[in-house]
Amino acid sequence: MNTLEAAGQARRLIEFRPGHPVISLYMDLDPERFATPPARASQIRSLLDRARRDLEAQDALTHDERVSLRADLERIDDFLTSPAEAPYKGARGLALFCSSQVDLFEVLQLLRPTEARVAIGPSPFVEPLVAGLQSRRWLVALVSRREGRVLEGPADGLREEARLDQFVRGQHDQGGWSQPNYERSIEKDTEDHLRRVADAVNRLWRTEPFHRLAAGGPPEIVPRFEAHLAGDVRPNLIAERVAVDLSSASEEQIRRAVAKLVAEDEKRTERDALNRLESGIGGGGRGAGGPYDTVMALNERRVEMLMLEPGQDMRGFRCPTCGLMALESDGHCPADGSDMDEFDHLTEVAVEATLAQGGEVMVVHHYPDLGPLQGIGAVLRF
Repeated sequence: MNTLEAAGQARRLIEFRPGHPVISLYMDLDPERFATPPARASQIRSLLDRARRDLEAQDALTHDERVSLRADLERIDDFLTSPAEAPYKGARGLALFCSSQVDLFEVLQLLRPTEARVAIGPSPFVEPLVAGLQSRRWLVALVSRREGRVLEGPADGLREEARLDQFVRGQHDQGGWSQPNYERSIEKDTEDHLRRVADAVNRLWRTEPFHRLAAGGPPEIVPRFEAHLAGDVRPNLIAERVAVDLSSASEEQIRRAVAKLVAEDEKRTERDALNRLESGIGGGGRGAGGPYDTVMALNERRVEMLMLEPGQDMRGFRCPTCGLMALESDGHCPADGSDMDEFDHLTEVAVEATLAQGGEVMVVHHYPDLGPLQGIGAVLRF
């Protein structure tokens, strides 16, 4: 699942209010730990055992809901343990949402590993999708005079999409050509070859959703390739080059080289957002820092980007009627007098509220700026 699809699915799931309990299950498919069927099977057993214990401990369920959820867990078990069905290939995580009472069975591939967890609640549990929302799909073009390789996917899952290396005549192909004519022909062949690689990149960019474009190759060749990129594609090219030997690099070596660029790109993106937050808070305008101000901004539907620090969380309250959130409550909604529901995880509720009002979510991994703000802040629309 790419980032744009993840965002759309998460928002749709947030808006889905089934009226019956939903099972939300997340599998970690980190290839270093869960690449083999036995490792995945152990994780599946642990998750389903946990879900069955949770199901039997929930006193508020009706008899019909309990029977339906038991059947749902059996359906999930059959699906996840069937190699022909479960979409493990290419995924770093899996999100599954199931409620047969409302004909819901959604399976989403995630681009990043996620903590294995399962929840049974009145609506889909989407907070773990945040990492997936931040995952970026990359398009990587590696070029030389004679070769071209185009790879696509998340940084840790790049795969070769095209190899173009048959268009330029070699150094022993001069035949009866004069040297100047031969050299001009070689340059024309090279230019045609670079144009074909650029055309492949342009087509991919326009037909599939990517977030960044990176290029690599000899310093005298890459600018010539870039000149053939379309006007709507070239602005997405990052300035840094992928440092690999095109003639011999494996996909794993390319992934490692791109990973360094991805880390720098993520740091720049986070720094820019944190600077916007700091400026907004300091100017008393388009920034909210800390849980109280952020919750107030969410209630006012002003949040453009919610920013979170991993591991930070707190309890709070939410009105089931109007959705108003509060960190403290006398038990009644100040807006409509309804009884407030208590929640355990502010981050989950804040993510849901942000996505529901069309905002973005960023988990900040590279900088400690959110620490003094208790791990939460928001850039505001107004």
